[in-house]
Amino acid sequence: CSGGVMSRAKMFYDQSKRTTGLVCSSDFIVLDEVQSITFSDVLEMRTALKGYMENGKFTVGNYSGIADAGVVLCGNINENRMSEYEDMFQELPKEFHESALIDRLHGFIKGWEIPRMNDDLKINGWALNSEYFCSILHELRSDASYRVVVDKIVNVPIAADTRNTEAIKRVATAYLKLLFPNTKDTKDIKASEFERYCLNPAKKMRSIILYQMGILDKEFRGKNIPDISINREVCGEEN
Repeated sequence: CSGGVMSRAKMFYDQSKRTTGLVCSSDFIVLDEVQSITFSDVLEMRTALKGYMENGKFTVGNYSGIADAGVVLCGNINENRMSEYEDMFQELPKEFHESALIDRLHGFIKGWEIPRMNDDLKINGWALNSEYFCSILHELRSDASYRVVVDKIVNVPIAADTRNTEAIKRVATAYLKLLFPNTKDTKDIKASEFERYCLNPAKKMRSIILYQMGILDKEFRGKNIPDISINREVCGEEN
């Protein structure tokens, strides 16, 4: 979806048509140009999003549904706010100016650090067909074995905030699937590689969200993400 108006009926369930929405038929929903998107009913949509992004469930009238589509927000940030230490979420519609909703986001990707497409990034020769590659990614979404590996590798501090911990684990699992798809057991990956390419990026992505929440709500100011470490004894041998 790019700009325009987004309704609960379109995204979750249309009571008049008795049809499910986008979250029930997609791997993920991208709200592109999110700064220009409006909701037909702000409170209604905000409530639906918070419930769905928390546990994958939604209720519209007498209809209760379950889905697993991810939600991605894409948009431009004013150059003066292009810093994780500035109030970047002011660029989002007012519907998102609530820490309880932002808390459901797992991570923030700094788009200005991603290089623009240029001729040097183009390749010649053999490559994966895009439809085939998308099918691989689709199948990986339902493979729970990677999360099992992550749960065994990481050590979570006692009384760590559950949302922060879950966000970090999920993002780390995603990195593991993408960068080390051959991993089926903890011995299949080195501790240093998991820490550098999976855990640390996941912690950084979530820490930006937590800092932004602190700007929006004093309840979260000064709070840090859990100091999640690695159980190096269960990982593969280091060279």
